[in-house]
Amino acid sequence: MCLSLLFLSYILLKAPVERVEAASKIELESILSDMEASVLAFRDHIESLYTSRCDPAALAECSEGNYDDCSSVYPNAQCMDVRRLIDSACNNGGNNCNVLWDKSQSTVMIPAELADGPMGNPTDPQVIESICHSRLAEPFMVEKYNTNNAHRMYFGSTAGVFRIIPAHHSGECGSFDPRSRPWFVAASSGPKDVVLVIDVSGSMHKGRRMELAKDAASIIVETLSVADRFAIVTFSDKASMIGVEEGLIRATAENKKIMMEHIKSLTHKGGTNFYDAFKTAFDTIEQTIKDELTTGCNVAILFMTDGKISTGPGENETISLVNQRIENLKTNFNQTTTIFTYSLGQEADDRVTKRLACETNGIWTPVDEYADDDLIRAMSSYYKLFASGLGQGGNENWSAWVDPYRFVLGGKMGTGVSAPVYDRSVSPPLFLGVAAVDMLIDDFEKALGANVSSTDVLENLVSRSTLRCPRIDLSQCELEALRSIGLGGESSKCGVCNDTEYASTVTTECPNQSDLPSNVWNNTDKRGMNYTDRACCVIGTTFSSSTCAANNMPTEAPSSASTQTALVVGVPILIVISLLAFSFILWKRKKSSKPDPIFHQSSSINDSVSVIAPPENLTPSAPPFNPAFSETEDA
Repeated sequence: MCLSLLFLSYILLKAPVERVEAASKIELESILSDMEASVLAFRDHIESLYTSRCDPAALAECSEGNYDDCSSVYPNAQCMDVRRLIDSACNNGGNNCNVLWDKSQSTVMIPAELADGPMGNPTDPQVIESICHSRLAEPFMVEKYNTNNAHRMYFGSTAGVFRIIPAHHSGECGSFDPRSRPWFVAASSGPKDVVLVIDVSGSMHKGRRMELAKDAASIIVETLSVADRFAIVTFSDKASMIGVEEGLIRATAENKKIMMEHIKSLTHKGGTNFYDAFKTAFDTIEQTIKDELTTGCNVAILFMTDGKISTGPGENETISLVNQRIENLKTNFNQTTTIFTYSLGQEADDRVTKRLACETNGIWTPVDEYADDDLIRAMSSYYKLFASGLGQGGNENWSAWVDPYRFVLGGKMGTGVSAPVYDRSVSPPLFLGVAAVDMLIDDFEKALGANVSSTDVLENLVSRSTLRCPRIDLSQCELEALRSIGLGGESSKCGVCNDTEYASTVTTECPNQSDLPSNVWNNTDKRGMNYTDRACCVIGTTFSSSTCAANNMPTEAPSSASTQTALVVGVPILIVISLLAFSFILWKRKKSSKPDPIFHQSSSINDSVSVIAPPENLTPSAPPFNPAFSETEDA
């Protein structure tokens, strides 16, 4: 009888609830559109400032005019109210401490290898120019953030510079490179099908080649977004798929995590069969298309090897196969395919690998097995090619979403949208970097006042990011330019154009190099301090305090006896409570137009308070600390 009444109540309430959720989805669409407009306005502003980056007055103001995320004291820092957020590295619940933030400034992060000058200054002219260029956008960033501080804003440049508002201190110094983040690659390449082809033959045991291949493959997988699909093929005497039986899978956080575990377990043995490797890669792509599981957009095959063919058909047959299958994909499925080949190790036989790229309109890159700092730059050739195409006509106002990820700030879920930035005064436009804004899911909740499930959000983001495929149409000279600016430099060129025919495609340095500042940092007063000494503060103050490091309190595990008692007493009570709760939920849905939040998080802290995880044990996350997106809901 009771069950019948509950079922009847559910039927009566179902229609009103569905109307509320439909209205919520319309509002969600509006919020996402507003964020896209915001990031495109930010992009336009950064682009408008590019030609001013070399002005002597701008360079003079850039000198000692920037704040470093690990060593600078911020001028208008505040110790944040615990009702706003809690940093558990600083606050133990009773020491009246929290973390410093400055909403009137942006802060700059650069990878440790770029901070090679005195006091952590960069010496590379392009890095200095990028810092000074992005500094010109700071007034815009400050105004927009303080108008609507639900949206953080940040810019990552092709030189490796990252600028973000609000200013704060990073938990781990020098480890963040924006060029390897999904929001950067998604905006610069669009949705794509990616197949990684990895040599696991016996010769890969030499030096660090196998380790290099694993690191390179992991970097590529990490950069993929939920709008992408990918697969991994390994080869020695024969080729095979890893992780799945066949087809490309969506690049969700869970799928990426699983595949990276497979990458870690790779071992080397056998000969080297290029032909079977490419055949398997193309078979996988075509099967995915037939199964209607492809993105339907551009295809990238990333081929990593250390040697030459030792078994199977030779290089001529392999190149013929690749060109034939590329043409099949174009003719039968209207998909453009680009081959990127990588020679792993200083002693690698690169003749065939380079020939494969040159004779299939691809790009070849040599990778030094001992140059770990250059690995991100080496693997970036694939998205730089797509970025060059994105800057052309037909791709106006392109932006890309990444799947919901967990912020280090409070451990809460959020998402972001990004757009590529170009110098549009030259033809084709020169790719400069990526602008982005993001937002906590909690802020979506507050704006919506209604329930939208995590799956709904994810599907909406995927739909928006795959709504159209960027058109990539590069000339031979533009392709040659991309080869020349990669890690291989002149050695990567295929000899199809001379330098004067693609001069506008290559980044030009400021003519007045002597005006570039040697010191870009306003101050480095906190250089060498640990995170808690730099960032923790007593509430109500504006400076850091070394007395605020929180102590982690151990939690005592329940005894076996108490656990058994709890089970005996608790199970019957839980059943009763569950029935009452179900009835209450039905009643509440009828009385209220504000259903439960989008994401439910297990916490003993009030929902209005955010908690920052201690930097020593950071879960990879979006900016501000160590952006490495994770914990995404699967589609």
